[in-house]
Amino acid sequence: MTAQKTSSKNRSYELKKLKAECVAEENMRFNTSQKFRKKGISAVEEGNKGLKATKCEVFLYLVSKDEAQIQDLQEQFKKIKGYRKTKAFSTVAEVSDYVTKSKYNNNTIIILTYITPQNEDSAEIQNEITAMTQLKAVDPSMDMIVITGTSHEAISSVDFTVYKSSETFAQLLKNITWAVREQDRIRKQVEAKQFIRVAIISFFSFFFLLFAVDFITGLMDDNPNPSGIFGILPIPHD
Repeated sequence: MTAQKTSSKNRSYELKKLKAECVAEENMRFNTSQKFRKKGISAVEEGNKGLKATKCEVFLYLVSKDEAQIQDLQEQFKKIKGYRKTKAFSTVAEVSDYVTKSKYNNNTIIILTYITPQNEDSAEIQNEITAMTQLKAVDPSMDMIVITGTSHEAISSVDFTVYKSSETFAQLLKNITWAVREQDRIRKQVEAKQFIRVAIISFFSFFFLLFAVDFITGLMDDNPNPSGIFGILPIPHD
């Protein structure tokens, strides 16, 4: 019985430790993304606002060399109240160049949607996935979704994979909504941590200043009291 209790405590400790590590990783990824998005030189084009899932703007970047496919997907998004604004690119490299030059507001959520044409060969797919990985390295909070008609090993490295079917768009919306809510959860998590840090620093700074003023005023020769102006510290006078 004692061994079982000890084992249970160890598992509980390991789970808490793992959760703390995951939270720290999420916060680090979020902060890295925010720093990157503030470095742009020009204002980004306006994204989707007023979503129930988040107060932040959501940017949908659609990538495909198939113009008809992009137009079809954009038309479908225009019918969805929360995600009517999209921006199209032909390659991930173009997206990377755009987001690098664009300056985003704090806590911006970016979702990159990449569409793999069925007639695209493996080399092109690999190049696009490599570009995704490089972009993810500088903006790790960016969620990347692949819509594909084929199974490819390289695709497994992205955040979400949606296989083409009659339910493709519905599944895509589910993934986007989940990603938006998850990023909003992480944003609030980081903001809460920052608020607590600022509150603690402010608390101790206030009392340090209080004691400092009390100590200094207590040393003044014209002060008849044996302590400072607040009477916190007794200051001996000759």
